[in-house]
Amino acid sequence: MRVELREVALTLRRPVMTGRGPIARREGLLVRIHDHDVSGWGEALPLPGWPGADLAATRRALQAWAADPHPEALPTERFARGAVELALLDVEARRRTLTQAEVLADGGPVASSVALNALVQGPEDAAAAVARGYRTVKLKVGASPPEEDVATVAAVRAAIGEAAKLRLDANGAWTAEHAVTVLAQLEPHGVDYVEEPVAGLEALAEVAERSPVPVAADESLKDADTEVPEVIAVLVIKPMALGGPRTAHGAACRWIERGHRVVVTNFFDSAVGQHAALSTAAALPGPPEVHGAITPDLFTHDLAPLPPIASGHCPLPPHSPTPTISAPGELGDRWPTIGVGRQITSEDVAKVDPW
Repeated sequence: MRVELREVALTLRRPVMTGRGPIARREGLLVRIHDHDVSGWGEALPLPGWPGADLAATRRALQAWAADPHPEALPTERFARGAVELALLDVEARRRTLTQAEVLADGGPVASSVALNALVQGPEDAAAAVARGYRTVKLKVGASPPEEDVATVAAVRAAIGEAAKLRLDANGAWTAEHAVTVLAQLEPHGVDYVEEPVAGLEALAEVAERSPVPVAADESLKDADTEVPEVIAVLVIKPMALGGPRTAHGAACRWIERGHRVVVTNFFDSAVGQHAALSTAAALPGPPEVHGAITPDLFTHDLAPLPPIASGHCPLPPHSPTPTISAPGELGDRWPTIGVGRQITSEDVAKVDPW
C-alpha cells in the first residue's frame, strides 16, 4: 500500500455567510491510496473556527499515518480519519466494481437517486431553486440581527409558496433564551427544522424542549458515538467531518433505529467529499429523506465534476470521481509517496464531465 498527499485550495464561487462568519475558501489535503493496481481518493478539509482539528494537526496526522499505513489502524484525528476511510472505501468500491453506496449498504437496498435541499441566500435564490424543481430549501440565519432573520425567512417562505419545505441553520449563533424567542417568531412560517440554534447537545435539548420548531443537531455531534437526547428530532451529519463515510453510515443507522431523522450533507467539501456524502445518503435504511449531500457549482473549479441534478434529485453515479488536474503530471506518478507537494488551487483544476 502506498499513500500520497497533496495540498488543495479551492475558492467558493460566492462566499457563504454563516453564524460563525463567512466561508470563502477551502484548504486541506487530497489523499490517494494505491493498493496494487487500484487507487482510491479521499480528502481532509477542516474548517478554521469550526469544531475539529486545525489543518496543521490534520496534516501531521495524515503524514504520520502515510509513513506507516495500516487499514485497521486509522488516524484518530477525525478529518484525517475521514480522508483515509474514504480513500480505502474508494479502493474497495473500484476493486469490486461497485459504487461506494453499494459497499456501505453491504447487500442492502441502495437508492438510485437522492432528493436534495438547495442552499439559498434569500428569496430570489429560493424562488429560482423551486423553479428548478427543488422542493426543499435551506437558509443560513444567525449572522444578522434577529428581526432581519425573521423578515428574510418570511420573504423566503412567500417566495417558495406553502408546498415547499424550508430549513434553517443558525450554526450555534444564538443563546438559549434568544433562540426560544426567535423560534417562536419563526413558527408561523412553517419551518421544517432549525439546525444548531445554539451550540452543544445539552443546550440544544433545552431549546428543543421549549421550541415550537423542531431542532436539529449538526456540529454539536462530536463523534459517531454521541448519545443524542430523544428531544432533538433531527441529526444532520457530515461524513467527512464525522470520521468518514463508513463511520457516518454506521452512526446514522444507529440513530435512525433510535427514532431520529438523519439528514446527510457535506462540509463545503470538494466533489470527492460530496460524492461520499451522496453515497452515505443513498445507502441509508428507512423512509426516503431530503438530504443536502450535493452543492453544485460550489467552487470556481472543483477537483472533479459532480453529477447533474434534475428536479431536486441527484442520481447515484456509476463510479467514484477521479480528480483531474490541468497541470501536466499533477496527479501522475510524480506525486511524493509521503509528504506534501505543491498546492493545487482552483485554477489548476481541469473542466471535464465524465458523467
